Amino acid sequence: MNLKRNFTWLAMMLLVWPLAAGCKPTYKAGTANQAVMDICNKEYGERVTVQTNGKTIGAFIPSINVLKSDLTFSDHVLEKIEHVMLTVTRVTLSSEMKYDFFVITTRDVRTGAEISFVRYIKDIRRLITDDISRTDFFQRMIIDVRVVDPAAPFVLKTYSLPDFLAGQLAERLRQDLELNLVASRLFRLENIEGAYVTPGRDQHTLPANLFRMTLQFQPGAPAFETVGSPVLREDFTRLFLHTAQIVTRRYEFQEFDGMELVDPSGRRLAYFDRKEFTRDSVNTLMELIRSLKDNTKK
Repeated sequence: MNLKRNFTWLAMMLLVWPLAAGCKPTYKAGTANQAVMDICNKEYGERVTVQTNGKTIGAFIPSINVLKSDLTFSDHVLEKIEHVMLTVTRVTLSSEMKYDFFVITTRDVRTGAEISFVRYIKDIRRLITDDISRTDFFQRMIIDVRVVDPAAPFVLKTYSLPDFLAGQLAERLRQDLELNLVASRLFRLENIEGAYVTPGRDQHTLPANLFRMTLQFQPGAPAFETVGSPVLREDFTRLFLHTAQIVTRRYEFQEFDGMELVDPSGRRLAYFDRKEFTRDSVNTLMELIRSLKDNTKK
């Protein structure tokens, strides 16, 4: 389900810029939750639940018929998300409390389809000051799609910068692989999940901080090590390194020792040491795609 492709996010995100640029710190610490609920109710007639945990603030929007048959948003839900996202942006940029992330979550109360949109607030500030392009800003949002118990209470997922980057890396990799149908069809890759793991979080990891990309293949897909030639498999995995380089460098993030690719059982398929990220050894994306096509033909 590629909601970014089916959703006019760019147009919506650009609305944030002029609104946010004029914001002043008018909301005292501890008042953001109520402010978001009041504005949504008074200005848009939207009733939302707002939670804060640490430096993450989240708004929950229960609705019905969230998605249409073609997996695009229903117009009434799209309008709600726009209103709430603009409100949360307005409040967080004008709050004495320096939030790092906001999460906007909508859930279909009949089917349990739940979709969350995650933004790093410093990215918004950088857009306002022209420090990043609008295209780059658009790519920096995470969309998390899942199915939950429709009656389950909303629980805000908190984010740190490493967690956010792991999710963003998985999101961008999914987009990159959609451009490379040869590779995605050959390896029968269905989805990618990203996580930032540390020795304290995961007893099975090496004594290191790693980005872990879990590759989920289609049922009946051949074992990874049996697909194509070693050169083909290396080109395929280096697509991941190429994207990881871009993400970590754009955020100047250095608190990691490497990246591993694993299957759902945790079996390692490839590993890139931190040195691979710093020596400019990755070809351009188009060069990798051409190499993949050539090696696939062979």
